[in-house]
Amino acid sequence: MLEKAYKDGKIKAIGISNFEGKYIAELETKWEIAPQFIQVEAHPYFPQDELRKTLDKYGIRLMAWYPLGHGDKSLIEEPIFKTLGEKYGKSAPQIILRWHTQMGFVVIPGNKNVDHIKDNLDILDFKLTDDEMAEIAKLNKGIRYYNGTEEQLAGYAAWQPEYEKA
Repeated sequence: MLEKAYKDGKIKAIGISNFEGKYIAELETKWEIAPQFIQVEAHPYFPQDELRKTLDKYGIRLMAWYPLGHGDKSLIEEPIFKTLGEKYGKSAPQIILRWHTQMGFVVIPGNKNVDHIKDNLDILDFKLTDDEMAEIAKLNKGIRYYNGTEEQLAGYAAWQPEYEKA
C-alpha cells in the first residue's frame, strides 16, 4: 500500500518504525521500493550499529526515537557531554543532538517546553571533531529503554495503514 501511494505521488517518502532484526530481514524480501526512513530507538548508549549496516546497503536514513535516552540522567550527565558542553557553550542534550546529526540520523526530540524546543534547534553552529565523536562512540552500552515483546513487534510488522484511494 505504501509503495502504491508513493508511486501515485500521494506520499513523498516511505517510513517504517521498529523494523529490526528478523523483521527488517523479512521486509527486505518483500519491498519493491526500499523505505527512505526507519524510526527506531537510537542514542549514544544504543547507536544501532548492526541495524545501520543493513540500512546503509539501501540508503535508508535512521530517525532516532528516544534520542536523549528517554531523559535518562545517567546518559545526559555523562562527563563527556559536560566537557563538550563547556567547550562549545551548549547543554548536554544539545551535544547529544549534535552527535545524532553528525551520525547522519534524523532527530526530532519531543518536547512541550518552548525554550527546550528552541535549544534543540540551536545545534548547527558547531561541529564535534572526529576525536570527540570517537569518545562518544565509547558510550555504546547496548542499552535500550524500550524492549518490545515479540507480540508487539509482530503487530508492528503486520500493521497496514489506510489511505485515501481517490
